[in-house]
Formats: sequence, C-alpha cells, structure tokens
Amino acid sequence: MKKILIIFLLCPLLAFAQHDWKAEKKDNAVIYIPTDLQANKKFQFKFYKVNFNGLDKKTWLIQHAKKQESSLGKTIKNWKINSEKHGEWSTINQYISHSGKKFIIGYSTGTFSGGTPYILQMICSLDAELLMNYGLKIDELKPDAEKKLMLMQTHISRSKNTKIKTHNTDPKGLVSPAEFKKMTNKKRRQYVRKHIRTPPNKGLEPSKIKTVLTKLKIINGKLKSYTYILLKDGTVYGSCRIPIRDLNVKASRKLEGAAYANYHKWSRWKKQGGKYYFQNKKTNKWMLRKGLQKALPGKKGERLNNTFWTYSANEFSSHRGYYKFMLNGRFEIYNSSIFGSDMRFQSMDGSIPHWGGASTSDKKGSSNNSVIIGNNVGGGTSRQRKDGNKNTGTYYIDGYTIELHHDNGWVHRELFHFPEKRNKKYLNINDSIYWIDGY
Repeated sequence: MKKILIIFLLCPLLAFAQHDWKAEKKDNAVIYIPTDLQANKKFQFKFYKVNFNGLDKKTWLIQHAKKQESSLGKTIKNWKINSEKHGEWSTINQYISHSGKKFIIGYSTGTFSGGTPYILQMICSLDAELLMNYGLKIDELKPDAEKKLMLMQTHISRSKNTKIKTHNTDPKGLVSPAEFKKMTNKKRRQYVRKHIRTPPNKGLEPSKIKTVLTKLKIINGKLKSYTYILLKDGTVYGSCRIPIRDLNVKASRKLEGAAYANYHKWSRWKKQGGKYYFQNKKTNKWMLRKGLQKALPGKKGERLNNTFWTYSANEFSSHRGYYKFMLNGRFEIYNSSIFGSDMRFQSMDGSIPHWGGASTSDKKGSSNNSVIIGNNVGGGTSRQRKDGNKNTGTYYIDGYTIELHHDNGWVHRELFHFPEKRNKKYLNINDSIYWIDGY
C-alpha cells in the first residue's frame, strides 16, 4: 500500500527489523499478529481467499470495504481505489471503532505464487512506528498464508443453485414406505438425494470402510463408473454417486433398502480367492462380480496438472468436454455438443424437415445455435451468453471428494477417485470417467 511504501523509504532500517508472528485460523482466513506487539496497540494482517461472484476485482474490493464498515466502525473519508501492479487494487482509510478509538485500515487484492487470488486486510493503531516496524512484512508472510489457506476446506456462502443441500437426516423423520411409493419417480429421486446426504464430512467414517471398488462400463455411448463401498461389517453400498464422507448410512439403508426402493443399493459382500462376491438380495445367492478394480482416493490438498476429457455419442447427438486442472488450484470446464434428427411431423409437401444444432460452453461463455431445414420450412436461432465464470474456479481434493468453487458463486462437492489400473490417467467425478486425451 502506498502510504506504507513512503514510510519504508523514510526509515528503511526499521522496516527490515525482524519479528515473529502468531498465526490464527478463523472463518476461512489466516490472521497474523506480531508476538512483540504492545498490549495497548493493535496491528494485524488478515489473508483470506475470496469468491468475486463474477465481479471485477476493483468493483468487488470497494463493495467489500464498504460492507465491513458496519462491523468495524465509521470511516473518516470516502474509499479511494488505487491501481497496483499486475492488475491488483488497494485502498486505505481511517476509521473510528465503536469504542471510539481510531485505526488505520487497508485492503488489497493479490495473487499467491500458485495463482490463487486472495484479499489482504490490514488494521493498525494510529501509530507511525507500528507501520514502520510491521507494515512491510506482507511478502514475508504470504508463503505461510498460502500454505495454510490451501489446507483449509473453505465452505464459502453458497448461492441458491448450489448442490450442497442438507436436510433432516434422522431416519425416524422420514416418510413411511407407503407415502414414499405414492410419489412420482422424479420426486422419489429428489427425496432420496436430499435425505441421504449429510453436511460436508459428517457422514460415513473412513474407519468403517474396508475398501472402495469401481467398475467401468459404457452406457448409452458414455464411459461411466459404478462405485462400491465395502464396509467392515460385511455390507456393501453400490452405485455411489455422492462424496463418501457425506453419505448418511442410516438414512440410505432405509431409503435405498428393500422397504422403499425397487432397486436395492445395499447388500452383503465377501472375498474368496482374491475375487469379490455380492449377495443377491432377492435370491440370497452369492454372485461373482467381474471387472472390479480399486478406486484410489486423492491426497488431501492434491493438485493436478492435466486436461481430462470425456466423450459420448448416440444416433442423435455427440458430446465432448473436459476438466482442466492446474497446479495453482484452478480449474476450467469445456463442453461441446452436436445434435440433430428428423422432426416428428411432415410439412405440407409430405417431406420431413431436419432439425439440428450445436452448443459450446467454456471460460469465455456459452453459445447455442439451432436450425430447421425442409422443403417448405426453414429457420434458426442463435444465442450467446457471457457466463464463462460458471466454467472457472478453484478445486480442492480430499480423499474421495472434490469440492469445486466456481467463480459465479456455485459451490458443490462430488464423488472423486482414480481407477487403480489406469495409473491416474483416468479419474472419476460423480459417476463419469474423464481421461487424458491420447491415453
């Protein structure tokens, strides 16, 4: 910040004095306070990751600074945003706290060495000596702040579209099997998804898991994965599609068991001669399960550095897309589809018009184009949206979970693993397989 720089130029020896810092993690942020700070003085740096919700950094920063006034106190003057190097921004002000004391406060945007954006807040007593002693220690603290923030599972405020929705997951509060079966198929699926999911990492404990297996299979022209959780109590949960640590076992055993579901996702397992057998719940016979391989979890905080593709096709459409994961903790998504068929009606001359279209969605935005062609009919539509921030964001891997924080504010957690035989060239997200192109 520019005022700190002026002080540094005036008193360089003081600015390079060595100090120790106490670090505290709080509310998805890391706060640093000098250990030798006088009891009646205040100085702190606060680093935190941020979701800009589609706003540019300058606009977001001024809105954030104004918003913080309600909790900190009244500012002396209006906020002025200063342009910094590499597209970053800063602002500095003074405020009177609710207790009547004056403080200096500053905010600045920045980017860690790994590419993750952050916000820095500085609060300092109205004391020039404090600024001289501590004000230029930002670069000294950044590596430690980046490390600590990357290890924290940030659960920022979620938009109304987030997939992470939890409900009363006490099995005693579920509807009866008779009421459940009166629902439409769509409402049944929605009800099950809502009630078998716990808040993040509050579900199935890893200590109860014997192993996790997967089977790859082509369904309707797309390579998909069936994930099986084998528990130490001899039961197995099949076709898992949510993060394992978010699975409410008690609720799932009921809603996806014999009393409620036509397709039972719970059964029993055993291993003989290195092969796995699952018990058929209707006949009680043990059936050999072929094609299984271990599903390997990701390491906590693991970073990837590759583009993983998926393809699918049928007689009416084709689709391709990818996740691009980067070492700086960022991701990009790309999707492209082509579709078409004969229309289900005849034109006046007896011919059947053809309908087709294409769509793409990437970090720049989305486009949809369609056309109808016939002897006596024709036309088309085209639509573009500048919604590329839905296809970019940050990711966090932890075991069998990947948490995606999109730049438009959407946050969701998905089932994640690596099929063992593919040596991390393939990965599973939800129930879809993605692979490095050319492998």
